[in-house]
Amino acid sequence: MTADPFSALEADHREVERLLEALADSEEGAARERAVEQLTTALAVHMRFEEAEIYPLVARDVDGGTAKEAQLEHQLARDGLAKLSEMVMAPGFGAAVAMLKGGIGHHVKEEEQDIFPRLRKETDDAVQRQLAADLQAARQAAGVPDPRVEHGTKAELLEVARDAGVEGRSGMTKDQLREAIKQH
Repeated sequence: MTADPFSALEADHREVERLLEALADSEEGAARERAVEQLTTALAVHMRFEEAEIYPLVARDVDGGTAKEAQLEHQLARDGLAKLSEMVMAPGFGAAVAMLKGGIGHHVKEEEQDIFPRLRKETDDAVQRQLAADLQAARQAAGVPDPRVEHGTKAELLEVARDAGVEGRSGMTKDQLREAIKQH
């Protein structure tokens, strides 16, 4: 079984959804500001990776129009993040979160229901392993934790532990897996 970079990107999607949900319910203050910064950093890493590594594959293996649309949707997300940062302490913040959630939700649906399944079929194991390693390196360089480690199920933790080469992982609890991955 190979590392699946698309599952890792889907985990990023779940983390962004979680952060947006928390922001939608947040009140003005330092916690909201930190959550906006966390969201902005996580999405920046995710989008840079997709644009550099995934969308060239989309253009080659899916079609150029789909790749261009995904790039445009990323720019709209950047614009929405800028508006979110601008309005972090202003009335109307909730509306800015709702707009961003809508755009990102549309984008995520296209990736997860169309793009990623097609790329899973079109890319070989070696390419997928390299993509997974490159994504992990990009996260580490930016100080962005893998959401599967922070909030993942035991199955997700086992996948990350396998990809990291953690020995004895099958007999570990979720907490033991999380700690072993962080130490690895």
